[in-house]
Amino acid sequence: MHELEKKLNELSEYWQSMDRSNESQRKSAEEYYKKELMPVLIEYFLQVNKPKGECEALILTLGTSYEPLVFSISALQPSKVLILYTEKTLHLLDDVIEFTKLKPSQYTATEIGAENPLQLYREIKNIYEKWNRPKNIYVDFTGGRKSMSAGCAMAGSAINAKLIYITGEYMPSLGKPTPGSERLIEIDDPYTVFGDLEMEQAISLFNKMDYISAYRIFDDLEQRVPGITKKYSALKYISKAYDSWDSLDINGAKYNLSKCLDIIETEDKLSGNFILSKQKGKLRKQLDVLNVLQKMHCNNNSKNKNIIYSNVGYLIANLYQNAIRREKQKKYETASLLLYRILEAIEQKRLWNYGIDTSNADYSILPVDKETLLNKINRNIGSDKINHLKNKIDLLFGYILLAALKDEIIKPNKPGKEKNLLNELRGKVDARNHSIFAHGYNFIDDKEYYDFKKTVDKYIDKICKLESIDKEELFDACEFITL
Repeated sequence: MHELEKKLNELSEYWQSMDRSNESQRKSAEEYYKKELMPVLIEYFLQVNKPKGECEALILTLGTSYEPLVFSISALQPSKVLILYTEKTLHLLDDVIEFTKLKPSQYTATEIGAENPLQLYREIKNIYEKWNRPKNIYVDFTGGRKSMSAGCAMAGSAINAKLIYITGEYMPSLGKPTPGSERLIEIDDPYTVFGDLEMEQAISLFNKMDYISAYRIFDDLEQRVPGITKKYSALKYISKAYDSWDSLDINGAKYNLSKCLDIIETEDKLSGNFILSKQKGKLRKQLDVLNVLQKMHCNNNSKNKNIIYSNVGYLIANLYQNAIRREKQKKYETASLLLYRILEAIEQKRLWNYGIDTSNADYSILPVDKETLLNKINRNIGSDKINHLKNKIDLLFGYILLAALKDEIIKPNKPGKEKNLLNELRGKVDARNHSIFAHGYNFIDDKEYYDFKKTVDKYIDKICKLESIDKEELFDACEFITL
């Protein structure tokens, strides 16, 4: 190193002392710099500049000097290179290729307008996509006009590239840096400073139930902001878990919530004050709920209705909290659809207790003959009498059947008033059935929704009492946390 530095200083001193009185002498000095000084300068630069990471791809702007590009390419040794030049700097491209020995298959050279940043953005975007979005990508914005350098840096930040530039002790009289003073500078990602602002935005999106947008920001923060804890990883996984759960993707929700809890457990042992530590108990309960829901709905278990109806409380709690999230978003049609399904599940569970499968009813197993049952049903229907029992039982007929069987779910406060309860239920169900998501073209307003919800709440309370379902425990477990 000492000998190399000594040789560099000798060559540099001679070059600086060369006469540049006329154009011919200036060309001689430039030729000396290129032929004698530059090879030694590259060797010295590589010894004192050690890049931190591997470089798969490199994007550079070519200004009025070829040297910065030579230093960057020589130090980083990229597999793929894009050089952006202007009409006035094209003549320097050969010098870059000569010193770096880039193969034609390694580099792409594209002409751009010096004052056209949009063209620069497009070229960088196109090559980024063509290269299949490499992760270890660098952008050197040393060369070119200020508009080119700024545009290149901005584009580099947008594609998560590592930003670099070549600096040195500039000598205005000679138009170059002092030989040996050149350094490769890596710019810290501004995300490391502004990450807290991004995190605040992600938390806001999470609490507004936009879980997929929150996930994308936390995922980006995890990759770009260094930290001693894995808080962004945990927040990424809980966001993804809730997005999956919200879409009724139980397997995806369980996987991501498990990943989140694994991180909480590990980090909690290290610090005891991890960002989600206070929520750990509830998240464990949610994982338990997902285990039951997975057993009910996944791996063909949905065909086993014994599993479904023996865990009907989980089904109701899951659908109810989903409906409440839609309600908070003022999506009353979707919320009503979920509440309707709960009302239907309650009727199906109560009939299952008698051995009746609503998809294919066998009335022979009931302790009452069909004719007697039909008469009891017709007394509760009113004018629209039926002459046979339905094989496939819809929601309203299911409750009519339960009333005929004197089931507690439809039992009135005063005997003989079953018909009143059924008429009330029919009115609420008819309003829902005329909505755009059912059989009609109406939109459900908030008043209609809350009237319907009040009825559903009443039947939920009834079945929880009759089936010994811990409503408070289950409904709390299915309610998503806020950050």
